[in-house]
Parts: sequence; C-alpha cells; structure tokens
Amino acid sequence: MKLTLPTPIQKAVGILDLKVGPEVLPKSPRLLAVCIVAFAAAVFLFQASFYSQARAAASGITSAVLLAAVAMLWARLTGYNERLIQALTALALGGAIVIFVRTALGFIIFISPSLAELPDVNVRQLTAFLLFPLYVWNIFVFAFLFRRSFRAEPVLSFAISIALLFIMYFSVPLMFKSL
Repeated sequence: MKLTLPTPIQKAVGILDLKVGPEVLPKSPRLLAVCIVAFAAAVFLFQASFYSQARAAASGITSAVLLAAVAMLWARLTGYNERLIQALTALALGGAIVIFVRTALGFIIFISPSLAELPDVNVRQLTAFLLFPLYVWNIFVFAFLFRRSFRAEPVLSFAISIALLFIMYFSVPLMFKSL
C-alpha cells in the first residue's frame, strides 16, 4: 500500500526538497497572507525562547516585513513582478516550516531529561550546534526560491539568502533591545 500525501502537503514538501518551485502554488493573496502570518509566528516562537515576548513579537513582524520587502525589491529589479505573490508565498511558507521545525527540535532538546544536569546556557549552545544544519537548509530553500522565481544567478541567490537570514536571526532582535 502506497501512502500519498494530500496535494498541498506534496507541494510544500516539494518546495522544501528543492524539487518544485513557487509556480506550483496558486496566486492567492489569502494564501500569501496566511503564509506571511505563519512566518511571523514561527519567528516569534523561535525568538521567544531567547527574548521577551514583546521583543520576539517585534522581531517576528519585522522579519516578515523584511522578507516581503526583499522579495518585492528583487522582483522589481529582475522584472518578474508577475511571480511575486507565488514567490513570496513560497518563501514565507518554506521559511515558516524550517523555523518551526528548528524551534520544535530545539525545545525537545532543551527539555531532554538527559541534559537536565547541564546549565541552560550549555544546553542552548549544544542546541545551536546540533541544529545548525537547519540554518543551512533555510539558506538553500531561500536561494533555490530566489533562483527559481526571479532567475537570479546562483551566487547572487545565495548571497541574498545568507544576508537575509543573518539579518532576520541576529540583527532584527538587536533592533528591539529595549523591549
């Protein structure tokens, strides 16, 4: 018996596997809004494990706006504005899934009974080390989507993806230091 996933899940898995691009997603402003909110929520959950809820919420909203701004700017620069809704939906969906998986695995590691004796800072460092490949996966997903959506050169796609992720994960929370 062969198990087949529903079509929407197959499309999301295909994007995360780097097999299909954003063109498989519908041009739906509603789906885009849901994916952007899911992305902001995933960033919030991730940042809430390190910072206050206000700072995490501000980071989530700012990261979602930053992702949308970069996608819009890149669509305008490359002349592929007609692909913006699907590309931004795929970027937000892929980013949300990867960030949520990283947050969930980090939580599982953090509450692991075998690590209960270690100080919290050591467990956080271990978690960051073990889950580093997920950051790399996020870079590959974003680079693939930029390349597929806007016909960017591979080096440029990776440069944009790396810069975007560094800003979202590290610089955006620093902007809200007072919260």
